[in-house]
Amino acid sequence: MKISASILAANQKEIYKDILKHNKEFDMLHIDIGDNIFCPTYGIPYDLLYEISTTTDYKLDVHLMIEDPNSFFTNIFELELFNVTVHCESVTLNEFINLKNDNFMLGIGVLISTPLTVLEDYLHEAESILLLCVKPGFSNQNPILSPIDRVKEFVSIYPDYKGKISVDGGVQEHMLEELALLGVDVAVQGGAIFAN
Repeated sequence: MKISASILAANQKEIYKDILKHNKEFDMLHIDIGDNIFCPTYGIPYDLLYEISTTTDYKLDVHLMIEDPNSFFTNIFELELFNVTVHCESVTLNEFINLKNDNFMLGIGVLISTPLTVLEDYLHEAESILLLCVKPGFSNQNPILSPIDRVKEFVSIYPDYKGKISVDGGVQEHMLEELALLGVDVAVQGGAIFAN
């Protein structure tokens, strides 16, 4: 299982210093980008995503917490990205299919308030799934849903899903072993990495 460090939890005034300080604790960087509509934050600015993509070798795991992902996609084809996640709450299945490309994996995210059954059609097309366990946009939250329980629910409904499974929100060190055993490929950690 890989660890994706959510830089929303890093010291925003000294973000590179904070990333470097903790770089042995993660495998990739998780970058939340918001629009202050889908969730009440702008997250990490696009300029910082561009800078990190063009000046570092980190694998980038981008989470688009935005109402209209189509408008954002025109800007990201020039970037080196590993995975980009959009939300089933903000794109139709046809829109999701039209966003697929060969530059990065395309994932589908789901809010805690959305039943996992909504994902059924998307999962035939999604290369990854992001299971949120907190409200999107802010770091250092206690999970509203247990990450372990959320993954168990997903795996029980979709035991044959072949894409990568990511979980985000309140993932602590003591959960990592069980999450890996449940088949999680990527655990997103923010405060668990940057708060110390």
